[in-house]
Amino acid sequence: MKRIIFILLSFIVAVSTVNAQKGNDFSRKYAAGGKLLMSVDSSAKNVYYNTIFPNQPRTSFNYLPEVNNVSIQINFRKADSVQHYRYTILVDDKPLVVNKPINKAQLKDVDIDPHEVFRSTTLGVFPIKGKTITTLIYSIEKPLDIDKAVFYGKPIPRAKIKGFSKRFSVENGVDYSNITDPKERTVLTFTEKDDELTILKDKSEIDYLYYTTIKDKQTNKTIFESTAWQYGGYVEEHQLLPYVKIDKGVFKKSGDYEIIIQPLIKWTGCRDCDFSPNDIEKYITRHTLSITLDEKNYTKKEL
Repeated sequence: MKRIIFILLSFIVAVSTVNAQKGNDFSRKYAAGGKLLMSVDSSAKNVYYNTIFPNQPRTSFNYLPEVNNVSIQINFRKADSVQHYRYTILVDDKPLVVNKPINKAQLKDVDIDPHEVFRSTTLGVFPIKGKTITTLIYSIEKPLDIDKAVFYGKPIPRAKIKGFSKRFSVENGVDYSNITDPKERTVLTFTEKDDELTILKDKSEIDYLYYTTIKDKQTNKTIFESTAWQYGGYVEEHQLLPYVKIDKGVFKKSGDYEIIIQPLIKWTGCRDCDFSPNDIEKYITRHTLSITLDEKNYTKKEL
């Protein structure tokens, strides 16, 4: 009899533990961008939160690869004019809520700062696994100042290099030599007439997340970095492809260089991080440029 009771109690405890893991841990909150905080599954690891970008100051990115549900809360200072705020929520780019005002009756005082009292309410609890949730928050007093927060519950795709374009001078201006769908290694020769190299990346919904570096493979020194993509002139299936331009002068000598395109995420900057180097490598694109120079190069700035 005692054994049966013990088994039943053990079963009840196990079920309770499983249910607790399925729920959100509201006592543990993460900054989600702007006025937003979030809570996630009790058992979730690798919660990468509030990543911001040098070229997009009002955009925050939250990568939630192991989260099933996310609770999104908004916080206001006492001096904020809550009645002027509006929010829009998109799920996979489809509107769920559009320009909705904040329900002031649901605001509650929260103790998140010992020096100041904040008021908070929940915008909702949303299933995030395999989805993208985007929130847009603004005040009608400053309608152009929109805070955008992205909650990304899908695997981040590895970037693909769609091609290279080498610019060179001709009698009446410039022309381009293109390489499409390159493999792991590309051989290039820069002549006196060449002045610029363009890298084209595949189009994605989160282009802003990726940044590009080029390293000298002999010295392992970084010779080029860019966190911004340009658009225009290169089209695939009615989509403008993102690209970055590189002054030929950054390549100081003949040899092998490595192009690296990866998400702008601090992989060690989260709670309970357990991504291994092999896990992180799945997000990184690497390509070798084997370059031959027929003259000494200078950047435009050096000239």
